[in-house]
Amino acid sequence: TGSIQAGEGKRSKALIRDYCDQEISEDLDRMVAAFLAKMNEFQERAKARDPMKAKMKRRFTCGLREVHRSVKTQDARLIVVTPNIEEGPSEGGLDDKLADILKDCKEMAVPVVYALSRNRLGKAVGRSMRMSAVAVHFVDGLYEEYQAILNRAAELRKGGK
Repeated sequence: TGSIQAGEGKRSKALIRDYCDQEISEDLDRMVAAFLAKMNEFQERAKARDPMKAKMKRRFTCGLREVHRSVKTQDARLIVVTPNIEEGPSEGGLDDKLADILKDCKEMAVPVVYALSRNRLGKAVGRSMRMSAVAVHFVDGLYEEYQAILNRAAELRKGGK
């Protein structure tokens, strides 16, 4: 279940699911996309220098299972979740998995930002497939952008649901 929210620009109408507790804005989407693209660039550069070290010190992980794992191990500094994940009402389906992730984020005080669409999130992290969530582990070199994203998301939460 969700609601259709009038959007700006390309997103004239977008499905916003009930788990999303902040307003969706195009400027936050741009900030998150630029942040993740830069994060991916840093990760690729590290991989080119030393593949073993880059694999051990990943800046971000993608996918619901990996995001949940990083939240449980307290590695995540920020979780980016798309507001348009499909419904999976079956037992242990997408809805249950996402509810577990969001519950653990609250318990561990990990900030959650709702931004981008599944397609745009995948493109932002340099993948050619859809992504539902990304966990950011290290914000070295991008701390100002990280703080700006958190501040903007907090503003949208106050003005949102």
